[in-house]
Amino acid sequence: MTNSPHTTTQATNAPLVMQARGLVKRYGQVTALDGADFELRAGEILAVIGDNGAGKSSLIKALSGATVPDEGEILLDGQRIQFKSPIDARKAGIETVYQDLAVAPAMTIAENLFLGRELLRPGLLGSALRMLDKKKMLEESVARMAELKVGIRSMTQAVETLSGGQRQCVAVARAAAFARHVVIMDEPTAALGVKEGNMVLELIRRVRDKGLPVILISHNMPHVFEIADRMGHVVADEDHGQALDPHQPQHAPCVRDCRPYSHRPPGQACGRGQPQEDQHERHRGRDDGRHGCVRPAR
Repeated sequence: MTNSPHTTTQATNAPLVMQARGLVKRYGQVTALDGADFELRAGEILAVIGDNGAGKSSLIKALSGATVPDEGEILLDGQRIQFKSPIDARKAGIETVYQDLAVAPAMTIAENLFLGRELLRPGLLGSALRMLDKKKMLEESVARMAELKVGIRSMTQAVETLSGGQRQCVAVARAAAFARHVVIMDEPTAALGVKEGNMVLELIRRVRDKGLPVILISHNMPHVFEIADRMGHVVADEDHGQALDPHQPQHAPCVRDCRPYSHRPPGQACGRGQPQEDQHERHRGRDDGRHGCVRPAR
């Protein structure tokens, strides 16, 4: 499937959906985030990459309500918000797909899609007896999966009968079904084969095509270059083991435009205006065997 190109001009003109300014998060004597800034625009896939311990997880936890930052502010559609828990983020329309797959294997696909958001029957059966409206949940599950073109035959089959890629698609579809502002995905293709990984990437594109911006955390650089519209590089402070202050030029995180290879001008690498072969040579020479650690040229 061919994707419509997301040009730099389009990304720049798109309205801001989420912003973070000066986020600071400390765990005792360790500073995980030190003045982090963040911007997410409508209709884009923003990949967040970096070494382990650089602060990626702390940033995403702050944006999804899993942790409360010690300093800084988060804005959603220009309005300042403060999440005290992931439930607050859910109410604001922010959904997160975690790496460990929060699905119940013994339950059906339809039941998993509405896990924690079950629909009750109308009238006394729902209000008094708390009986579930399984028929309506099944109908809506079929409609939502068809909208995202997920090729699963029956919504009544147990999730444990699905492949790893199909299970991940169920988790992504659930997030897309209830998200109104942002979908956050933490290593969605980890531990998946090539075919299943491509299945999940195609689903992520469809989520973006619905107009939902996506934050993608990944160490799989081929997947990042293939699917991301922009890329944010979080760099750890090697001297202090902290996330770097973006206000210091020598340590500023590298955020640059990134489009799929098929839509870049011939011979142009990801947002750096250099030939692809030179970009790949630098990646091989400076990756040091750590996936996702692509340092900007000095």
